[in-house]
Amino acid sequence: MKKNIIILSNAVPGSKKYFEDWLKDEIELTHMNYESITIFPKKYNSEDINLPFNCKVINFQNFNIKKLNFLELINCFKIVFTDFLAYSSLFKFFSSFRYNFSLIKSLHVKAKKIASEQGLIQEDTIIYAYWAGDLATTACIIKQYYKNCKVVTRGHGFEIFEEQTRDNLIPFRKFQYKFLDKLFADSKKGLRHLNNRNKHQHINDISYVGSKDCGIGLFDSDFQFTIVTCSFIREIKRLQLMSNILKHLSFDLLWHVIGEGPDMDLIIEKNKILPSNITVVYHGRKSRDEVLGFYKENHVNLFASLSSSEGLPVSMIEAISFGIPIMSTNVGGCDEICNENTGFLIPSNFDGKTVANQIEKFKDSSKNNIEFRNNCREFWKLNFDAKINYIAFKNKISNL
Repeated sequence: MKKNIIILSNAVPGSKKYFEDWLKDEIELTHMNYESITIFPKKYNSEDINLPFNCKVINFQNFNIKKLNFLELINCFKIVFTDFLAYSSLFKFFSSFRYNFSLIKSLHVKAKKIASEQGLIQEDTIIYAYWAGDLATTACIIKQYYKNCKVVTRGHGFEIFEEQTRDNLIPFRKFQYKFLDKLFADSKKGLRHLNNRNKHQHINDISYVGSKDCGIGLFDSDFQFTIVTCSFIREIKRLQLMSNILKHLSFDLLWHVIGEGPDMDLIIEKNKILPSNITVVYHGRKSRDEVLGFYKENHVNLFASLSSSEGLPVSMIEAISFGIPIMSTNVGGCDEICNENTGFLIPSNFDGKTVANQIEKFKDSSKNNIEFRNNCREFWKLNFDAKINYIAFKNKISNL
C-alpha cells in the first residue's frame, strides 16, 4: 500500500525565487511511490511550479490558528529545557532562553496548523523534514499530536556539526531524538559525528543526496586554464583568499565567479592585486538550470572550494557529474567527493603559494585530460546519481 508523505521544506521545490531544487529532483524521481505528497514550505510564493500530479503545495500561514493553549505553552517550556545540559553554562542557557522559547512557540504554532488539517495525517503518514534543524523540530511536534505517524529528516551541515552553529550546539536535538524515526546524515563523516555525540545509533543513518545526469561537459585542451567557483558568497566560503593563490601563477588563467552575497565587494577589492594574466568574470546569481547549462557548454578545468566548513556540497556533486575535477579544502564531508579519483584536497588552513603550486602541477598532470574527467563522471555515477540515491532513500523511509 502506498503511503502519504508530508514534506516540510524551506521553500517551494523548484521555485525561481527560493532555491530547493535538489528536493524537486527527489520528488520527481519518487513521487509515483506515494499516494500523495503534501508540501508545506516555510517560504511560500504563488508562482506556477511544475510538480508531479500527486503533489500539492500548501501555504499553512493562512490557517486560522494563531495561539497555543495552556498545555501547549507548558510543552514549549519542556522542549526548551531539554537543552539545559547542552549549554556550557547556566548563564548561556538562561541568556538564550527568551529567544529559544519564542522560537519554539512559533514552531509549535506551525506544527499545530499542519496537525489541524482534517484527514491530512493518517497512521501510515510519513512526515519528512528536509532539514534537520527547525523543520525537524516542527515535524517532531506534529508527532506529539499524531503518535503513529513516522518522522524522518535529513542532516546536511549546520544541523549535524555543532561548530557550525551560534552556540556550538544543535538546538532541541535531544527533543528531536524522542520522536524521530530516522535522522539521515548526507555524509559518512556526518553519520560518524552523530553516532559519537548521541546514544541513538538506531535512529541515525546515511543517505547521500545526488544530482541529475546532464551528460559530460565541454573540454578543450587548447583553451586557457579555467577555474570556477559556485556558492553564496559569504565569510564561510572564503573566496577572498583565492587572490592569495592566483597571484602566484604565471600562466594565463580565467576564474568564473558564480554567485552573489555579502562578501562580493570584499572579493572584488582583494582581486585588485591579481596580475594581468589572471582574468576574473563575475556572473552574479544564476539559477540552478543556468549553472548546469554553464557546466555543459563551457570549458572548465577545475571547480574550486575554499570553505572553512561544509557538509556534503551539492555544488561539488554537480561539478563531477559533468566530469569537472575538484580542488577542495578538507572540511566536513568534502573528502567523500574530492579525492584521488576526482581531484585533490588542500588543508583548511592552506598556504596560498603551496596551493598555487598544486594547481600548476594539476595543469600539467594526467588529471587534466578527458580520461580523468570520464573517471570523475564514473565516480559520480557510483556515488551521487540522483536516480539511484533518491530511490534508495524512498525505500528506506517507506519500510519504516
